[in-house]
Amino acid sequence: MSDLPHGGIVSGSRDNTLRVWNVQTAHTIQVLEGHEYQVTGVIVRPDGCIVSCALDKSIRVWKDGKCIETLKGHEGPVQCLLLLPNGDFLSGSNDATIKLWSKSKCVHTFPGHTDTVRGLALLNNIGVVSASHDQTLRVWTFQGDCLAELVGHTALVYNAACSDDGGLIASASEDNSVRTWRPDGHCLQTIEHPACVWDVAWLPCGDLVTACADYTARVFTVKPDLAASAEAVAGFVAAVEARKQPQQAQGQDASMTGQLPAGVKMEEASVLLQPGKKDGDTRIVKEGGAGVAYSWDASRGEWEKIGTVVGGPGGDTVAAGNQFHEGQQYDFVFDVDVADADKFIERNELPTSYREQIVEFILQKTDGAVSTSTPSYKADPFTGAGAYVPGAASNFPQPGTQQSYADPFTGAGGYVPETPMDIDTSSILQTSTSFSHIPQHDFELFGKALNAQAVLKKLWEFSQTLAESDTSQGLTLSQEQAGSGLDHLIARTNAAASSSSAGFTEVDYMLLDSLLQWPAQQLFPAYDIARLVALDAEGAQHLAMHAGTLTQDSSGVLGAALFRGTQEPQLPANQQTGLRLACNLCKQPPLHQWLQTHNAALMDRFAPCCSSTNKPVRSGFATFMLNLAVFFSTAAKSDTEGQAQALSGLSELLIATPPGETDTLCRALIAVGTISSINTESKQLAQDLNVRQIAKDIQQQPNLDAKLKAVSADVVSTLQ
Repeated sequence: MSDLPHGGIVSGSRDNTLRVWNVQTAHTIQVLEGHEYQVTGVIVRPDGCIVSCALDKSIRVWKDGKCIETLKGHEGPVQCLLLLPNGDFLSGSNDATIKLWSKSKCVHTFPGHTDTVRGLALLNNIGVVSASHDQTLRVWTFQGDCLAELVGHTALVYNAACSDDGGLIASASEDNSVRTWRPDGHCLQTIEHPACVWDVAWLPCGDLVTACADYTARVFTVKPDLAASAEAVAGFVAAVEARKQPQQAQGQDASMTGQLPAGVKMEEASVLLQPGKKDGDTRIVKEGGAGVAYSWDASRGEWEKIGTVVGGPGGDTVAAGNQFHEGQQYDFVFDVDVADADKFIERNELPTSYREQIVEFILQKTDGAVSTSTPSYKADPFTGAGAYVPGAASNFPQPGTQQSYADPFTGAGGYVPETPMDIDTSSILQTSTSFSHIPQHDFELFGKALNAQAVLKKLWEFSQTLAESDTSQGLTLSQEQAGSGLDHLIARTNAAASSSSAGFTEVDYMLLDSLLQWPAQQLFPAYDIARLVALDAEGAQHLAMHAGTLTQDSSGVLGAALFRGTQEPQLPANQQTGLRLACNLCKQPPLHQWLQTHNAALMDRFAPCCSSTNKPVRSGFATFMLNLAVFFSTAAKSDTEGQAQALSGLSELLIATPPGETDTLCRALIAVGTISSINTESKQLAQDLNVRQIAKDIQQQPNLDAKLKAVSADVVSTLQ
């Protein structure tokens, strides 16, 4: 830039902007605005133009402080950019692809990864290296040929770095380690760390620098004379070993046990370095010998201190004991501080008339012993989360535990923990309205076992059909697959209907993947098998790892199969079994991230089912939409676009469904009520779509089923 003769720095931020800085004065000289969501990557081209990517799925080109081009092509958030020696650049995305851009056009797409591409690095004399949430790295030529897959990490891989001579690769992972590799995929060394490792870099001298979530950057060397002191090495080893030690039960300090009631979960302060799971998420942490409550403010991305947990009358404690909120039991439900009654009312969308009642309730429960708030405890200012405090829980779940935290950069992750604590209103708002059927909290699943003989017969028949076509001969079953292979797969699949661990083998998964690649006309038996595989924890993990995107040219298996089976004209058999598969994708946590990314595309693909003349298809579509409603209300409350799309589809389904289809109408109405209960925007949209009047019309139908009558009444009341 002509006005920066000594160079400058360009930064991208969670506030959706880029800033250009003068390195001599440390002042901002330009603010670049245009992205709709967090900026995740920035490069500067040889011509001086700035290129940025963001979670809004776009790439923008800037010149003289103005956006001159917006490049679109990725189907998911864009996570990283890499400038190539010839001036072209690569982008990596949540859609699991890498794209090559030349002169502002996408000239090639690199398929291969099965999950988010998080990092890209230039490998001199060879090509590039990509790091992915699928726990692998890949080495590519500039033309998009995959030369090697680097397998060994056991969690998300955040970034990669390459030595100047192109002979070594280093990778940073959520599994608390850095690995070094040869470009051919051979792992040379695993360097364990006290916590998650966000980034890694090679120095010109050949030393390796790592950025760890314990607030520490470390330099590793092969030169003995440059090694750290014995004390520093011992401290590092001790920190690594401390991470491996079992955590104290619930993170509680025995000296504080007497101050809190049994069942209250006391956590280390490091939990505040992770983002909350949803707005209002509450944590009780140890501070100065007392338990202090913090609530997550999603709008500001901060933990807000709402008070100290103190003794009440007779030695009791505020809101002690096991309590229920929204149909689920929690270790502890914390009631809001007096000073935050207004914020509590706003967050939970309650009438202001409840303010006095809330204040009176807290004063009665605490005998006035509620401390005042202090300034908010902010998350890691760079990533918004994720930093680790030595001695606290690891960012990656240890064997035999259920603990896991969200990806600190995107909020995503390969594992979804149990629903966190929330604020309880049941004991405060005695006059609030409760409904019998909405919101729904549990998924509706299709777990009926297969008719083994019928499925086997159909698969053999379809395999013979494929063998008769020149274009599909390669998809036919081998003699072994058609015999013992199918027998074992069907047996394990039916075991999944009644057990959480069916014991699938790699051979079973390979056979299932082959069946899911069959043409649309022969696809529905594979859908039927996959719906039960999705109920199994390990089966769901396999489907998620190889899902790919919901597109025709997807490199994955599940996404491509669902796309292929929903191409026009859609077959009723594919619609019925495909919807059941889609419903069952909601059960196991490994599939939740894929579902969150692709729920809009799934709704688009299955939209024709809404007007189907086939009753089971309409019922299946209603069940799928109900499961999405539960998913939005529990795991994707911030997905307002998905909620809006679901409400629009549900209103069409309610209009298209004949009066006598009680199950379809019930499920569609419960889905509407569940989504409308998430936030005021969804409720307002349901009102704008005239769903309340539709529900009132249903109430007037003759000989109305008792349940349908109650559900429609709930929706009418909810939307008034």
